[in-house]
Amino acid sequence: MKKHLICAGLFILLIIIMTFPLVFKINTAMPGFFSTDESYSPVWNAWWLKFCFLNHQPINPVNCLAYPFGNPYYLFGYLFFLINLPLAIFTNPVFTYNAQVLANLFLTAFFTYLLALVVTKNRFSAFLSGVIFGFSPYIFARSWQHLGETYLWMMPMVLWLLFSLRERITRPKQVLLVVSIVLSGIVLGTAYYTVIILAVFFLYLAIKLLIHKKSLKKEQFVPAGYIKKIIFLLFLGYLLTAVQYAGYIISSVQNTHSQASASNPYRRPFEDLFEQSARPLSYFFPAPVHPVFGKFTEQFIGTSLYGMSLTEHTLYLGWVPLILAFLAFRKWRRDRLLEDNSGYKDSFNIGFFVALAIVTWLYSQPPWWQIGPLKIFMPSFFMYKVLPMFRAYCRFGSVLMLSIAVLAGFGLKFFLERFKSRKIKIVFAVLFCGLVLFEFWNWPPYKVIDVSKVPEVYYWIKSQPGDFVIAEYPLDCNGNNEMYKFYQTVHQRKMVNGTAPGTYPNKIANTLKQLSDPKTAGVLKWLGVKYVIVHREDYLNTEIINEMDEINKISVNPKFKLVKSFKAQVCPDENMMCVQKTGAIDLYLLEASPVEPAVKDK
Repeated sequence: MKKHLICAGLFILLIIIMTFPLVFKINTAMPGFFSTDESYSPVWNAWWLKFCFLNHQPINPVNCLAYPFGNPYYLFGYLFFLINLPLAIFTNPVFTYNAQVLANLFLTAFFTYLLALVVTKNRFSAFLSGVIFGFSPYIFARSWQHLGETYLWMMPMVLWLLFSLRERITRPKQVLLVVSIVLSGIVLGTAYYTVIILAVFFLYLAIKLLIHKKSLKKEQFVPAGYIKKIIFLLFLGYLLTAVQYAGYIISSVQNTHSQASASNPYRRPFEDLFEQSARPLSYFFPAPVHPVFGKFTEQFIGTSLYGMSLTEHTLYLGWVPLILAFLAFRKWRRDRLLEDNSGYKDSFNIGFFVALAIVTWLYSQPPWWQIGPLKIFMPSFFMYKVLPMFRAYCRFGSVLMLSIAVLAGFGLKFFLERFKSRKIKIVFAVLFCGLVLFEFWNWPPYKVIDVSKVPEVYYWIKSQPGDFVIAEYPLDCNGNNEMYKFYQTVHQRKMVNGTAPGTYPNKIANTLKQLSDPKTAGVLKWLGVKYVIVHREDYLNTEIINEMDEINKISVNPKFKLVKSFKAQVCPDENMMCVQKTGAIDLYLLEASPVEPAVKDK
């Protein structure tokens, strides 16, 4: 236990260093970087939960967005909701986000350490495996954009318990296995990855049992009753998981024929499977945010060899982990004929993680490979027909990284076996950990955004008396502008923004894109809008002439009275990004008679 605590302490220290200065600004800053606003969505979600709690109103529907119609509050699973609810109520939205990110980093590293310790029986190897998976570029990239995708620790937790129970079946670990399955359902993505991991595990175990049925006793594979117990425990775990997803499952069935879109939680566009699949260089090129090698990788972003997205395609496995994993693979190939001796367990364990790496690599590929006239279909093509709510199959790279992390642990174990001196082993273990951390380094510049202050216009809006509605322009018709929602956590006014594509409010919003159109003012008044906030920079930073001219047309529209122009603002700390930084913002008072929109609801 003491050694576990030491390793846990080291992981915490590394988290403080690798996320610096986040831990010291846990209430005023959050992980993030310049090219996405999606990380603000869970912050808004935490604010909404607390707002409803304090004002004694239901969370569903969300009546402060798409006003006056509102939006449904999508509840994917109760566990994620139950984690966020107490954090949101008793802390603040930023802390709610940060606490989960930091906890997920620690738990991912620690459970990977426990998994590797069970299979390698070497603490140095186990710690290295924890460092590789817990501090991989992938999990940092997810923390800057998708909070849910940082919930990866359930995968090594489930595997740790599966391998632990293979050695000795105990009641506490049986209970923990059920709990781990239920916890894997905190987010849909991790639940999906875990199902594939379990499928590979049982398929691999079945193949080994068939191949070695005559040469080895069953007890050398699994203890008596292991398979029956595990199947029962998994059944129980997934039964409980299905209960928490009952509402979502019913809604999915009801929305089977709904229009596929990026904002449809039940059906994503099939075309997205090509854009959000892994590319060859994604796994082998350093993360674009690496302070030394990142510039080299940046030139490949947007190419078919690397991928379109900085976050989705940050799948770098690391050359040090890959070399160590190759050492383990080579020894496994050489020794697998000796499976009837004391090296059998190592061989079985290595073989499983090799198989898992191959399967998850295939899952991360696009729906098919086109080689001349030959089309080779990949797993995502078939799985989309069953699970159309999943589109980013490149995220299976996280499971591939877990496999490489454990294999690298085996590689370090075999390397250290060459030395008898414990001091030399410690030196090499520290050296390899240091090399891995250098490969995965991500600052400077800091990947932390200061959210302590927002643009001045929102404090002005908040200070005005009465209950009124605002509209932010450019209007977000093709998908939610998460930054607008984040600003709402400060001004706390209802907005016509935030409509969901395909809905009646969104159809109306699409007729209101041009603020200079004489009809727009009347419809906005009908929707209840009092003030319109115009972000000049968003209009001017475009190559579309019509949008650039829109600013001049808005200013001469007699139905909009300019209240105040707020000057551009900069970040107080030049070394850190901030949400306070903005271009000039114009605030208009709407002076028009209400006009009912021509768009009719079905």
